[in-house]
Amino acid sequence: MNLFLKVSFLIFTLCFGSSETITCHKNTLAFQNSLTHSESTLNVHCKSRDNDLGDHIVKFKDPAYNFSFHDSVIFTTKFVCSLYWSRDNLVYHQKFTAYIGAAIYRCGALYTWNAQDDALYLSKDRKPEKFMYDWIIQ
Repeated sequence: MNLFLKVSFLIFTLCFGSSETITCHKNTLAFQNSLTHSESTLNVHCKSRDNDLGDHIVKFKDPAYNFSFHDSVIFTTKFVCSLYWSRDNLVYHQKFTAYIGAAIYRCGALYTWNAQDDALYLSKDRKPEKFMYDWIIQ
């Protein structure tokens, strides 16, 4: 039982201890416009259970739109985002879960979503991009 109490105390201290001893950097979602063929403007709208971040515009070659947050301790952190752009009277769009918290509190994660003419790609923590979603065309 003594070992159980020690482990429980250690876990409690790590999760809720002083911010002076433990630093948990915020997670970041970034949205990059790499629509090279069309040079279109990318529209981004993200929201979570608690926050609607509104509409943001990312012009071609502009810096990425990004925001940072801590994972929720009580509820799973989840951001759902809608991205869209247009070219030649067609609208390209996609709605997807851009971030979902892990079972263990996540610190300092960087998710970079790259909008390209053919699809959406994701890089996690600066690792190589992976194809994630095709655009839906209307």
